[in-house]
Amino acid sequence: MLTLNINGQLGNQEVVLSDNSYGQLSGIRIFGTPAGGAQVIQWTFTATGHKHEGFVYAGNLTEGLVINSITGKDQYKIHFIKQ
Repeated sequence: MLTLNINGQLGNQEVVLSDNSYGQLSGIRIFGTPAGGAQVIQWTFTATGHKHEGFVYAGNLTEGLVINSITGKDQYKIHFIKQ
């Protein structure tokens, strides 16, 4: 399992994984129906250099959350850092 070290003060960002590799985390706000339905953030992670498989996750990122990569090859644990 890889730890994804995220700065909670930023949205889209380059992140450092626990094995010292890098990746790009991007979030897009998805709105519900025009009548005021729920909104959610869709997060996409892409590893630099194709060392690890990325993921797509919809919802809030919380400390300790575990997310499987697209085919389950890798697992990522969310960790927030302060910078």
